[in-house]
Amino acid sequence: MDNKQIIIMLVVVVVILTAILSFTLLTSYKTVDENYIVAPLPNEKVMFTGTYLGPDDSIYNSNGNSGVIQVGNSYVLVSTAKLQGMENQTVTVKGYFVNDMTDRDTVPINNMYVNGDHFRIEEVVNN
Repeated sequence: MDNKQIIIMLVVVVVILTAILSFTLLTSYKTVDENYIVAPLPNEKVMFTGTYLGPDDSIYNSNGNSGVIQVGNSYVLVSTAKLQGMENQTVTVKGYFVNDMTDRDTVPINNMYVNGDHFRIEEVVNN
């Protein structure tokens, strides 16, 4: 082998390793807790475990599409599409927050009002 072929092979190996590493970093989820949920970063892929309280009681949620997950003393606002039938159960979800703590919403649920950020669920992990 001459030097040109060795350089080409090294470049190919570096490109393949870079692609694998990039794919791994883009699809991996950071495990977070209540402290993170208080001030989440938008669009960062995260996963957490909490209690799905069910659909919120807002008059704007008559179709039940919006729900709440409680993580410690913090709350997360989610779509209920992937959580049907899991009310009052512990759930682990993967996804990302779609806004930051300046865009928090308040919703009524279980005779109380809770503040939370909106979270887009990409996957519900079986517990």
